[in-house]
Amino acid sequence: MRYSRLSLRLVLVYAVSNLTLAIAYVQLAAVWHKDEIVDQVEKRLHDTAVVLRSHVAELVANGDRDSLQRLVKELTVRTADRGEAIRITVVNGDGKVLADSHERPDRMKNHRLPPPYARQELDDAWAKGFGKAQRYSITLKINMFYLALPVDSGGDRATLARVAVPVESIEEQVSALTRVLWGSAGVAGVLALGLTLVIGARIMRPLSELTAAAEAVAAGHYDQQIPVGGRDELDTLARAVDDMRRALTRQMSELRENSQRLETVLSSMDEGVLAVDPEQRVLFANQAGRTLLGIETPEVVERPLLEVTRHLAVREAVIAAMHQDHPHEAEFETTGVNRRHLALRAIQLPGDPCPGVVIVLYDITNVRKLEDLRREFAANVSHELKTPLSSIKAYAETLRLGAINDAENNLAFVGRIEEQAERLHQLILDLLHLARVESGQEAFDIRDVALNEVLDRCLPAFWGRTEAKQLHVAVEREDGPVLARADEEGVVTILDNLVSNAIQYTPEGGDVTIRCRQEEDAAVLEVEDTGIGIAPADQERVFERFYRVDKARSCELGGTGLGLAIVKHLTQAFGGEVGLDSELGKGSTFRIRLPRADK
Repeated sequence: MRYSRLSLRLVLVYAVSNLTLAIAYVQLAAVWHKDEIVDQVEKRLHDTAVVLRSHVAELVANGDRDSLQRLVKELTVRTADRGEAIRITVVNGDGKVLADSHERPDRMKNHRLPPPYARQELDDAWAKGFGKAQRYSITLKINMFYLALPVDSGGDRATLARVAVPVESIEEQVSALTRVLWGSAGVAGVLALGLTLVIGARIMRPLSELTAAAEAVAAGHYDQQIPVGGRDELDTLARAVDDMRRALTRQMSELRENSQRLETVLSSMDEGVLAVDPEQRVLFANQAGRTLLGIETPEVVERPLLEVTRHLAVREAVIAAMHQDHPHEAEFETTGVNRRHLALRAIQLPGDPCPGVVIVLYDITNVRKLEDLRREFAANVSHELKTPLSSIKAYAETLRLGAINDAENNLAFVGRIEEQAERLHQLILDLLHLARVESGQEAFDIRDVALNEVLDRCLPAFWGRTEAKQLHVAVEREDGPVLARADEEGVVTILDNLVSNAIQYTPEGGDVTIRCRQEEDAAVLEVEDTGIGIAPADQERVFERFYRVDKARSCELGGTGLGLAIVKHLTQAFGGEVGLDSELGKGSTFRIRLPRADK
């Protein structure tokens, strides 16, 4: 049965792969050939329009509409004899139809209409000297491909010669070609499937034999001979399985000889180990198990399990393991002051009848905490990525649905896409930067850094934003150099994040004050603003990743939610500390204390 399932999977993989390649090939080839056909049709129409222009120019100039009408009909008949159903129309600069090969001109409406009723090919020809379009013909009630050229030099009032063919004729050519492509892909697919069946049969026969031998070894028949022969990859696997069988034989012998050593090993394990007999009396409990379960009784051997520990999860695991031949796993929390999250695995001891159950306990408290942090981080990252990606998708779809031809708005849509892409790019850069800092992979060049010089170099980058919001920026610093032991680029990053936050969250006309001073034991950098402030309940969390006091406002301003987290970790990496004084509605002061250079 396994042989059949594996063979089916192999054939299915090859079949799906071939089908996918065939579909991709046909689709790509059809699209390419369709473009080629459309280009050929457009070239023929253009050549026809050029020839037509030379014939009708004189008739239009003389105002001989009857001769013009006869001419376009004759030309249409000639093209029909060649198998091309071309429609010809001559329109003057006012939009009046002078001649048409398929309709009486006096019955046709004016062709120079304002949007959205305008005929695109005519408007483009008047505006640019050439126009083409694929649209529905109001006159003929079918989709047509149009091309128009000016007959004279009248500019936007020139008389136009327009030629057109039904879109249906183009689609028929594409359909015929697609059928040929599908036929060739089908033949290739059948041949590939046949080859797959042949190759699969050759692979599966020795693999089935090896599987049966491996199952016998897994069942404990270590004298089972593994079929070895040949020099291909399957033979390499067979030799590895045979080596494993020999190793297992030796290991089982060693396990029987080392049973006495096992108790010593169990006693020194970090995991808790507890063994009970079928009557649920304790046979063994190592020190780790006593600690994890809070067992204070000095003697536990031969005592009932319920007297040793009151945790029902342990007793339920013993009962479950007694009645099944596979391990029972569970998780539970201990009570008391030192609460722990424990995982247990209970399994029957070897023997018939079952001589008891062994339980292994794992302290997964830290694992669960890390999982909670990981889930929270993943949720935050997903949320932060979703907003710019959704915006990019929406604007791209708007452009695809036609806005790309809207000269008034298409650049604005592209600008929004670039803006959201930049926001996404900045978020990823901040995440990578924060990850390197947290993991200690960031290589810092710790040396004496003059904070006042860094401040002078960075300030000009903020003037544009502060002037746009009419913010009053004040810089307070000491006359001499303020030296700190830090990485200069890291200090630039800290300053950029703090000042950018102050600018973003301070309303127009507000104040931003930057201070730089030397204290007895530290070099201090402060950024104070008169912005929205931070509530006391939020002040402990503002340095967390993705934490925002006002999520709606932060998203509107384009922040990533990582700036203050980067500030905190960089400062700590330099041996410094961060501080915050803030009052809701009045502003905030962020304080960075770095080790002095002379300390």
